[in-house]
Amino acid sequence: MTPPETPGGPGALGDAGDFADDGRRYRLESRIATGGMGEVWRASDTTLGRTVAVKVLKREYADDPSFRSRFETEARHAASLHHPGIAAVFDFGEAEAVDGSGVPRPYLVMELVEGQPLSALLRPGAPMDPDAATDLMAQAADAIAAAHAAGIVHRDVKPANLIVTPDRKVKVTDFGIARAADSVGITQTGQVLGTPQYLSPEQARGTTATAASDVYSLGVVAFECLAGRRPFDAGSPVATALAHLNQPVPDLPGSVPADLAAVVRRALAKDPSDRYAGAAELAAALRSPGSAAAAAGAVAGPVGAADAATAVVPPVGTPDGPPDAAGEPATAVMGAVPADPTPTPTPTPTPVPPQDRPRSFPWATLLLTVALVAVVVLVVVLLLTGDDGDEEPADGPSSTPPTSQTSEPTTEPATPTEPATVEVDEADYVGRDYREVRERLDDLGLSPVLNELDNDGTHEAGTVDGLNPTGSLSEGDSITISYWGEAPATEEPTPEPTPTETPTPSESSSPLLGAPSEEATQ
Repeated sequence: MTPPETPGGPGALGDAGDFADDGRRYRLESRIATGGMGEVWRASDTTLGRTVAVKVLKREYADDPSFRSRFETEARHAASLHHPGIAAVFDFGEAEAVDGSGVPRPYLVMELVEGQPLSALLRPGAPMDPDAATDLMAQAADAIAAAHAAGIVHRDVKPANLIVTPDRKVKVTDFGIARAADSVGITQTGQVLGTPQYLSPEQARGTTATAASDVYSLGVVAFECLAGRRPFDAGSPVATALAHLNQPVPDLPGSVPADLAAVVRRALAKDPSDRYAGAAELAAALRSPGSAAAAAGAVAGPVGAADAATAVVPPVGTPDGPPDAAGEPATAVMGAVPADPTPTPTPTPTPVPPQDRPRSFPWATLLLTVALVAVVVLVVVLLLTGDDGDEEPADGPSSTPPTSQTSEPTTEPATPTEPATVEVDEADYVGRDYREVRERLDDLGLSPVLNELDNDGTHEAGTVDGLNPTGSLSEGDSITISYWGEAPATEEPTPEPTPTETPTPSESSSPLLGAPSEEATQ
């Protein structure tokens, strides 16, 4: 039986009721989330009668070979993995476009995971209960270990890619930038693909990510759960990557058991060889931190003295709309940063008596200073030309040039740079208070414009419904924040007046004046 025609038709993918495929099998019901590269819909599999999730590549990226390759990579890798902690992939295909572009749009049919991303459960300054955090992170490590066993490195482990179900089970999603151990990367040499706040030091250098890189990212997420903040967040992608490279790991709150803090500290070791051998070993250490600390020989340095308030993880429900990323940083493509921008001190020569010391101009010091300035300028240029979006570079995934480790000093005046690019992912803001969103967009250098929507009472007043435009924007650009206004007050129905019967003329009243008779006044 052929399903009835619906508005939009196959390939339109604009409204609920459209079909994701030409065979009209997967009917879209409601949009779950919108990211930089694609949209995720709740859909109905009309053949098997089950509810699924359908991810479709955004129309503007459908004809970009690199984005298509990344989308297909996610389908191929996720479909090859079979683990209860990894969202299953059921189908993959392309739908013929009917919007006049002639560009078919890929779609990916996945298991629908009821729950919320871990990023929606994290609140700044509110650490999770250590037992709850340990359980969630051990589950995530189990799932990542299954990917490693299949030869796949995730490369973008972060709270937004860890879905927590109502019964506290963790599902790992988004293998869009995952890489097989023996494959060739889809980005240029010298580029970094990932989320800076969760990036391993070796990824920040632009070297190949390994299973140890995922262990480091899991350690960052564990730190954030236990401390209520990220270990490194310097305000810009390059500065944050440099912090991962050079800054020591901050202390966890004193409320975190010392043996558990030691497990997290080892996962965050700068040298991959000092971390756990794999995600499976990390999972075991999280479940038995005392044994892990004893096996390591000693517990790592003392944790911080200041105790932060510990918060029990709130109940996990199923969001009605797109998940609130709660400030979750987006996947970025940027140039590799130098391993250490500070010059290494040279050995001090044997002192020469003052009378025998030759006087010469310090050319070596001058050249070293010029070289250091050149490196700093290069890092700034990479920051301004790199991408800060969710899997969505400003000019395509391979637009960032390779980073050279050497630079010729120059005395020519610097060329004025283009306005900095700001990446806006609508899913990061939908459902949040519009005042908070306006302040955040102001901080990013954008010019927010408010658009109040009529509220029929079914929406929470003051929450954001959408942003326009999104994606790659330049500093100073206007962006419209559409939010729900106050719901109209419910008015009580005014009761209709009860009609008063006209008195019947009688002997007790005057038919002309209506005055009571003498008998009535007594």
